[in-house]
Amino acid sequence: MARPPAPPLSRVERPAATAVLVGIAALAPIAVDVFLPSMPAMAREFDTSTGTLSLAVTLFIFAFAGAQLFWGPLSDRAGRRPALLAGLALFIAGSLLCLAAPSIPVLLAGRVLQGLGGGAGPAIANAVVIDTYRRERAIGILALITLSIALAPMIAPVFGGLIQEYATWRVVFVLQAAVGLILATAFLALVPETNRSPDPSALALSRQAANYRRLFRSRTFVTAALLLGLLFAGQLIFISTSSFVLVDDLGASPLVFGLSFGFVSFGIMAGATVCRRLSSRWPPGRIVLLAAAMGWTAAAVMTALALLGIEALPATVLPAFVILAGNGMARPAATATALADFPEMAGLASAVMGFTQMALASAASIAFSAAVQPGPATLAGGMAAASTAALGLFLLARPPAFSPRAPAPGTGAAAATGTPARPSPPPR
Repeated sequence: MARPPAPPLSRVERPAATAVLVGIAALAPIAVDVFLPSMPAMAREFDTSTGTLSLAVTLFIFAFAGAQLFWGPLSDRAGRRPALLAGLALFIAGSLLCLAAPSIPVLLAGRVLQGLGGGAGPAIANAVVIDTYRRERAIGILALITLSIALAPMIAPVFGGLIQEYATWRVVFVLQAAVGLILATAFLALVPETNRSPDPSALALSRQAANYRRLFRSRTFVTAALLLGLLFAGQLIFISTSSFVLVDDLGASPLVFGLSFGFVSFGIMAGATVCRRLSSRWPPGRIVLLAAAMGWTAAAVMTALALLGIEALPATVLPAFVILAGNGMARPAATATALADFPEMAGLASAVMGFTQMALASAASIAFSAAVQPGPATLAGGMAAASTAALGLFLLARPPAFSPRAPAPGTGAAAATGTPARPSPPPR
């Protein structure tokens, strides 16, 4: 019997629209990393310390993390398009303020505006994906977004370095404003409104309180948010201490460190690619379990090698690659599974998940840096602690939605017809 023809793709399912969503999700990592090569020149021009100038990174990240909790509910109320376009407009305004900044305070104010606007990107991009796709298809699209988020920190400093080499640091912010404008124009032209049931009361405090209670009563959502936060904590521990360990303790040159860091970061892309390929055949729980087990095993090997006194570059870099590959595998599957239960408040759910991950990972990284001195053994121990906590959480608290024995996705009637299987919103 011939298979029925596949239904035509909606506008948001076309590759061009998907590419726009991927770019929007990568905007914040680009904004964080593209100006890093210019920081020494900026410090000299403003006659300030690098510590003061580093606030341009810290303040951006804090503003970005907190702003998600506003943009997500706003997109549930007003629609994805108005909320995202407003966020991109604020990001562009912040870029222009940084471009014209005559002093450090003005520059920092511009970076805060950039962070506040950039927070709209991942929260709303994820919500658009959940609005549009079945769970297994959403995993594939979120894997592409994970790829872009991993690729941006690898590419952005290269462009920033070229700009600093042949122009001035202010051109970096011209580039950021231009990217924001291009993404806003492309989003307006290619991505239709996907929130078909806006909630007029989504910003009301009573409504938000009820939505938060519903989120945190969901074992699926809480497990996914904490799991991804713990995995991200291990990643942040590596990012914050790898230069000290690889260069000072293991004797890597700056070039070798850069290549090693890029190789480890590539693990996220490799893991996301594997997740995308597995998503049509494996249930999400099996993917997440494999990813968490991979990360734990690699962290255990890294710790054992360090405790045995084997302090060689491959003994740190290769296990770290596998750990971050596990992160890249787990993120799309866990995110899609957790958000699929909340289509009527996908913006808020996506924002809370993103904020929880960043808050938990940042707190763990800060505590690690304050408690121990960087070294091969402490780096391995920190990553092993995060991986062990993530795997233990998953094994102890795994809800039915993450059961590795669940039927493979895409085998039901909805998959056969290509019709998105979205639950109906609960009565309000």
